Amino acid sequence: MRFVLFVLILLGLNAPADAQPAWASGEPIVEARLVSELSQAEPGRTFHIGLHQVMPEGWHTYWRNPGDNGLPVEIDWTAPAGVSIGEIVWPAPIELPLTDEIMDYGYKGEVTLPMPVMIDPGFAGDSVTLVADATWLVCEDICIPEERTLELTVPVGAASERDEAGYWTIRAALDAEPMLADDLDAQMGLTSGRVVLDLGGGDLVRDAVEWRNLRFFPYEAGLIRHAGPQEVQRDGERVLLVMEPGYAADDKLQSARGGVLSYEVNAGGRWQRHAVAVSPEPASRTPAVAVANTGGAGEDSLPPNLPWLFVLAFGGGLILNLMPCVFPILSIKVLKFVQVAHSDAGQVRQQGLFFLAGVLVSFVSLAALLVGLREFGLPVGWGFQLQVPVVVAVLALLLFAIGLNLLGAFEFGTRLMGLGSGLTEKPGWRGAFFTGVLAVVVAAPCVGPLAAGALGLALTQPTPVVLAVAAALGLGLAAPFVLFSFFPAMLRILPRPGEWMVVFRQALAFPMFASVIWLLWVLSIQSGPTGVLLVGIAMVALGLAVWANRGNGAVWKSVALVALAISVASTVWVARIPEAAAQQTASSGERFEPWSRARVEELRAEGRAVFVDVTAAWCVTCQVNKLRVLHTDDIQAAFDRFDVAQLRADWTNRDETIAALISEHGQAGVPLYLLYPAGGGPAQVLPTVLTKSGLEQALDRASRRNG
Repeated sequence: MRFVLFVLILLGLNAPADAQPAWASGEPIVEARLVSELSQAEPGRTFHIGLHQVMPEGWHTYWRNPGDNGLPVEIDWTAPAGVSIGEIVWPAPIELPLTDEIMDYGYKGEVTLPMPVMIDPGFAGDSVTLVADATWLVCEDICIPEERTLELTVPVGAASERDEAGYWTIRAALDAEPMLADDLDAQMGLTSGRVVLDLGGGDLVRDAVEWRNLRFFPYEAGLIRHAGPQEVQRDGERVLLVMEPGYAADDKLQSARGGVLSYEVNAGGRWQRHAVAVSPEPASRTPAVAVANTGGAGEDSLPPNLPWLFVLAFGGGLILNLMPCVFPILSIKVLKFVQVAHSDAGQVRQQGLFFLAGVLVSFVSLAALLVGLREFGLPVGWGFQLQVPVVVAVLALLLFAIGLNLLGAFEFGTRLMGLGSGLTEKPGWRGAFFTGVLAVVVAAPCVGPLAAGALGLALTQPTPVVLAVAAALGLGLAAPFVLFSFFPAMLRILPRPGEWMVVFRQALAFPMFASVIWLLWVLSIQSGPTGVLLVGIAMVALGLAVWANRGNGAVWKSVALVALAISVASTVWVARIPEAAAQQTASSGERFEPWSRARVEELRAEGRAVFVDVTAAWCVTCQVNKLRVLHTDDIQAAFDRFDVAQLRADWTNRDETIAALISEHGQAGVPLYLLYPAGGGPAQVLPTVLTKSGLEQALDRASRRNG
């Protein structure tokens, strides 16, 4: 029983901090329901439903771009066959300033988020029941994630019938959707270190129109500093809105200039708010911009959302503890804790600190290497170390050696200590330090959804920011281990040493061997069968060395040394495999075409939407998304139904063109999913963790943009 309690505590320490807030009262903050504009729907005709939210005073929810903090509403739908639900129609947001440096975008009071519903003409049912699994974040001084399952049944008949209350509720929300203004000319560019929205036409130049409070709400984060000033200037007949650039302004100006323009108009002495959608073209002229020296902009300034980057990185580090290739390594050190916890708590604390040091040194060193390569103009990304086949081969051999040790095939303290895996098993500070190093090596490619965002933002910033965010990621990875080592009360819960430790230690060998198989699969894609053969020889030779080392006499020791030399030589030889041998496809039967910029343009010229999967064999999240979403029959049928082309950019091996593509979209590594709409415009960056419903809705929206 004590052992079970011990395992549960470990899992609790490793859980993401925002999974179940302990301070939540349990009572819902937001009143939420589904409304329909029709009391009876007609097959073959589109109508709207809406998520209606009512918030208490002082609380707010978020727009599609939440600003510096927050999360927008997300909905997973369950609907009958023949019924499809479109994307959320977002009413114009308001500004929600939290501090002088933090600005959010969202809604207060109440809001309705409409969505179109399409019923096939041949639908035979007498009603449609729609079930929404909705999540959102509602904030005041604190933020509470809420999740609600809502249901709406709409009768189906020969003619549509209006639901008066629902109709006017939804109609008001649809009227609040900003629409493109045909008479408004908009351009955007960087001038004098500022993002300049250059406007001509519309209400802004009409002599009879008096307006004020011009504000721009970008659709995507990173384009501007949300909390920065937006200064209105004049350049002849044109109006300039001058804004401070965001953390990824250079890239976003090429791909994500769209947003909502909000201003107030004087209508007979009463100021009324107007909001229009704008999709600015790249700047074709250099406007005359007067820039005040605020001391807050410029490429060497620190980002205003730096604390949020640290929070994302720390949370991403916590999640890394649950990765299947990391958890067994940490469990080895937990066993060492058990051995000394009841006799020497001071030694446990010392090991915790040295584990932290190993993690921090490794993460910061890896980040420093990335910065150095970036300064030389090389496009690199997080996890790039596993793009080198010999690194994958060495790591596979190292984990194989650790597995053999866990099974008791050999004990350290012999000549085989030089294998390197002994470093993690050494008692005291050395073992703790190198366990931290090894944990970072195997965990770095698995950045996860939180760490990916933090690293993507950090890699666009000056060197101190990159290193600090990498350190925060390391703190998250090491936090459960260090916390456990510094609280003696928790140490008393640990079970005493006994036979169970031998069994548990041996069981940990099999996750190690599973990680070896995964690395061999990665190597097969990078270096083909020859690379796998060489590592296989290295493993056999290592096993022979372990066995021969048990014998007595010079002959046995000589055999062990020769076998060990063969193992090392065979592993190192992987680096000599010609580059051409690594150019293989991992899935020749898949329907994804190889990605290239030219192919994307060809498909878009045909009027098709294009989905690009930027992936790598060593990326665990990528493989999970393939199994759970991308390669399922439902999603492949959706690609066919919406006529969306599928391209794959495989980053398993080094590829500077793909690295540049990743950097252009503000990301640090893979996975990266891009969806180019059929009607033109920038690519949408989809979430790191895909869901079937979310991807299908995105495909539907992208395919309809040409209509």
